[in-house]
Amino acid sequence: MDRKRWIEAVIVCVILLLLAAYAESSGNKLQDNHVLAREKEGGRDQSVELLLDAGDVLQDYEYQVTIPATGITGQQAKEYFAQAKKEIDQSFYEAGEKPEHVTAAVHMQNSYAGGLVKAEWSFDRSDIVDVNGNMTDEEIPGNGVSVQACVTLRCGEEREEYVFSFMVYPRSLTDREQFLLDLQKALAEEGEKKGTSSFVLPERLDGIKLQWRQKKEHMVIKVLFFEIVVLILLRLAMLERRRIEEKKRKEQMELDYSEVVNKLLILLGSGMSLKQSWNRISTQYLDKRKKKRTQKRAVYEEMLTANYEICDGESERLAYEKFGERTGLGSYQRLVRILLQNLQTGSRGLCALLGQEASDALEERKALAKKMGEEAGTKMLLPLILMLGIVIAIIMVPAMLSFNV
Repeated sequence: MDRKRWIEAVIVCVILLLLAAYAESSGNKLQDNHVLAREKEGGRDQSVELLLDAGDVLQDYEYQVTIPATGITGQQAKEYFAQAKKEIDQSFYEAGEKPEHVTAAVHMQNSYAGGLVKAEWSFDRSDIVDVNGNMTDEEIPGNGVSVQACVTLRCGEEREEYVFSFMVYPRSLTDREQFLLDLQKALAEEGEKKGTSSFVLPERLDGIKLQWRQKKEHMVIKVLFFEIVVLILLRLAMLERRRIEEKKRKEQMELDYSEVVNKLLILLGSGMSLKQSWNRISTQYLDKRKKKRTQKRAVYEEMLTANYEICDGESERLAYEKFGERTGLGSYQRLVRILLQNLQTGSRGLCALLGQEASDALEERKALAKKMGEEAGTKMLLPLILMLGIVIAIIMVPAMLSFNV
């Protein structure tokens, strides 16, 4: 592990230690060795794990203490009840409406005074006002109806009822709302008919001719859109897969470059011609692949293709040039130029050029291996971050639970 990795590991360890120290210090509820803080009014009871020493009787004894929240006195409850009633008067009616004339839905809350006062609602005319505070327009007479609301307020152990009345009047409907209400009645009357096997939709209502038609689902358009999206995603996935395969292919060929140059150097140095050396490397690879002694390697497949072209009568120059174009890598194109120079001027000095190329290829392979290792380390960064998040959650969740958050 290099210095950079060591520094990263040390930083992560320090962060974890600081988080652990914070969780432990924030979870300490004991003050002056015998005082525990209670939750405020309306809070929940707490359970604290303590260690108890009692002379020779108990040593490091684990004891769980239950701490009730701060209780609410009767006087405090009255103050909270008064605050809750004031909030009810302010929030119960819709803006602009008064108790003497209510047409819109009323607003009921389950708690008031910052949650310290719980409220339970009931109405004497549930046929006029439902449990959600909405008005039933059909049941409201034109001259209005009086509705009495009863709110049971609870604050700690204290309880009080708040009763008030308000007048409900029918809401003035727009032409659209009135038409829809009449339509609903007409459809309800049709639905109440018994002994019929069909449901007849009205053709006229309030002097207006009605035309009904089936709502189209546009399934063809939806399916077509879905197919287009799927095809685009498949195409993008295919392109990404090809890109990844091409990248792996080039990395594999770059790693094999020094091996190919060394093999050519050895065979040419032993007295073989370039054509014989090329054929020897290709046939040895083909034999190993058939015997399943090696995996498929891209550069040797290209060399095998070039060898087939030479055997079929194509010139060596053209076959090597095509090989360099198919590889698409500067290193192999550089090798092809060296080999083509050998075809023009002879083999003198070729081994020296290949020897220098082999040395350079080895350095390039080392640099490539280092680069691939760094990329692998970068790819591992996301799992490490996820693991760090899990560790933080493991530390912080118990601390938060001890706070009763």
